[in-house]
This record gives sequence, structure tokens and C-alpha cells, in this order.
Amino acid sequence: MDILQAIGLALVAIGLVYVIYQFPILFYGYKEFTKYDIDFSSLDGVQFSGFKMYKPLVSIIVPAKNEETVISRTIESILNQSYTNFELFVVVDNSSDNTYKIAREFEYKDSRVKVFNRPDGKSKASALNFCFEKSRGEVIATYDADTMLLRNTLENAVYGMNYFNVDVLQGYNSYINREENIFTRLAVIDEILVKATLIGRTHLNLFVPVAGSNQYFKRHVIKNIGGWDDKFLTEDLESSLRISNSRYRSAYLSSAKVLQETPASYSEYFKQRTRWLRGYHQVFIHSKKKLSRFADLDALMILLAPTFSGILFFGWMYISLLNFYNPFVHSMRTYFISLIVISLIIYAAAFILVLIKKKQNAIYLPLIYVYLTINSLISIYTMFLEITGAKRVWHKVKKTGKTTI
Repeated sequence: MDILQAIGLALVAIGLVYVIYQFPILFYGYKEFTKYDIDFSSLDGVQFSGFKMYKPLVSIIVPAKNEETVISRTIESILNQSYTNFELFVVVDNSSDNTYKIAREFEYKDSRVKVFNRPDGKSKASALNFCFEKSRGEVIATYDADTMLLRNTLENAVYGMNYFNVDVLQGYNSYINREENIFTRLAVIDEILVKATLIGRTHLNLFVPVAGSNQYFKRHVIKNIGGWDDKFLTEDLESSLRISNSRYRSAYLSSAKVLQETPASYSEYFKQRTRWLRGYHQVFIHSKKKLSRFADLDALMILLAPTFSGILFFGWMYISLLNFYNPFVHSMRTYFISLIVISLIIYAAAFILVLIKKKQNAIYLPLIYVYLTINSLISIYTMFLEITGAKRVWHKVKKTGKTTI
């Protein structure tokens, strides 16, 4: 074996570590796929009566920037919640459309709504911190401006936090335009895999990160970690790391479900994934980390997920092309090893898609190759951007307000 083959095998081996680590998580995610679909709003038995007596004030924060196509839908879904003990903060940052005007109309109609306009607002993290200082709730809930809650979303989240005795809860983010085109279907693969992974993590008492929208925190958690850091592209991931380092308990509850809009074009999909994946690299390289217990290593594995994906894909391509075109290579051993490794990833994804309870998800199976390839390439690209110090840009994804459900 020459040095080039050794490099390729080393890269593949690094990626394989992540595949092996993820497999039991995905397995239990499948096995317990419906375990966390508890609808507390429909349970009146003695077992749950104590949890339903817990009715804390919830402070809901919705940051918004140029969201005039979706902001009404979001606010209406919040005001229609079966759980009514909440205050709603909508903070409009640096918008050039009618987002603020539309949001203010709800402030006139419902005293629970408070709308703020910040022409100089610079980030989602600063908007969250701004409203946190004005809030009074024992529980803090955050939603993106394109999030549509089901009627029982907030009720399930509040009772779920008490039922599972956790400080932080991540709800289920599904997509409202999943059948629009191939790019929205790619996002569905991500949705299913994320759901299975978080269920597996909750079941195995591993760390559950918060991501994007539909997040719930006990007030003391946000206060003790010092709020959200606006230096990071993925402020939720960075705050998740500090939450883990502070030894707070977190869980995932799929019955706390919301619907969001996912990008429907390649350019918007690429912008969104570029911010997300570069955010992972940024947090891994620049955040403060602890490595004093297994949970810290587990959190580190989450941060390294895109890095492992990129390394594995690059290593696979590297040794595969080498074996095809290098006349000095006499063995196809490394090529077959690379195929076996990449097949493990495909198998893991297919395992989740085909064997979960909803058989209709099998239609997304042919897109797995496309999904893995695109995201691995973007991961490599964003890793290069972060290592070279290229300017970080918070890409704003355009929303159309279209639904396909």
C-alpha cells in the first residue's frame, strides 16, 4: 500500500467512526419512533393530572426580518393555541417590507402581543436577547417567523418539559411545503433523519441539541448561560453546547410539532445549508468546549457531524478515483472498502426511511444519494471557507408562503 492509498483509507476510517457511533442512535430512533408522540392535550387521566396543574407563563419570542408573506400565519397560529398563559414578543429587525406593519395589527387586537421594530437590528441572537430581557415567563419559547404551530403545540411542550423533568426541550420541525419539488423533498429526508436521531438521543439519555425553531427553555437556563451569542452563524448550536457544558437536561418531544417552509430552489437551498454547515464548523473551531465526561464527547460528535460527512465523502472519492486511474495501483482493495463504507451510510439512511412507521416515506429513497452528495460537497466547501477565514454571511432565505399539505 502506497502513501496515497494510506491517506485515503485514513480519511474513510475517520468517517467510519461517525457512522458506527450514529448507528445505535438511529436504531433506537426507529425502534421508539412513536414513543414521544404523547398528546398531553387529549390525556385527562390521573397519571397526567399533576402535570396539567403546571401552567407557567410562557414568553414566546419570534424574531422576524422581511417576513411579510408568512408573519400573519405564524402569529395567528400562536394566538390560537390551546395553552393560553403566554406573552408573545415579535421583534422586527432591519426590515424593508411590511412585516412590522402587519405584526402591529395583532398588537392592537390582543394584549398578549408586543411588537418591537429595530431598524438597526443585526442578528437573530441579539433579537432573542433583546426580548429575553423584557420577558417575564418561567418558560422561554422561540419560533422562527415562518413557523406555524398546531393548536396543541405549546400545551404539549409545556407539559412535556414537566413530564420528562428537563430544562430544555426541542420540538418537532416538519415542513409545510414538502411536496413542492425535489429540493423540498431533500429537506424531508433531513427532517426524518433528524427526528429519528433526536428520538434515539432522548431514549439513550444522550445530549439533545436545539436547532432552528420550536425550542423551549426554563428561564434560569438562558440566564445562567448568558443568553445567545450573536458572533455565531448558528447561535442555537453554540448555545446548545453551553447548555450541555452546564449539565442541563434536554429532551425531544415529537408531539410538540410545528410546520415550517423549506427552500424550494437550489440557490435558496444552497444558501441555507451553507449557513448551517459553516455554523457547525465555526462552533467546533471557535467555541469553548469541555471534555471532562462522556456527555461532552457526545456533544462534540454533534458538532463534528458535517466534518465527518465531508471527510468521508472526500476520502471515498479520493481512493476510488485513485484506484481507477493510477496505473501503479495493483489492488482494488481500497476501492471496495470505500464502497462498503459509503454503503453503510446509505443503509443507515434507508433503514430509517423504509422501516419507520410511515411507509410513504419510501418514495424519498432514490433521493438519498442526491441528498448525501449535495450536503457532503457543501460541507467540504464551508469547511474551506471557515479554515481560510472567509467573511461569514448570514443568508436570508426567501419565503413564499406556499403550502402543499
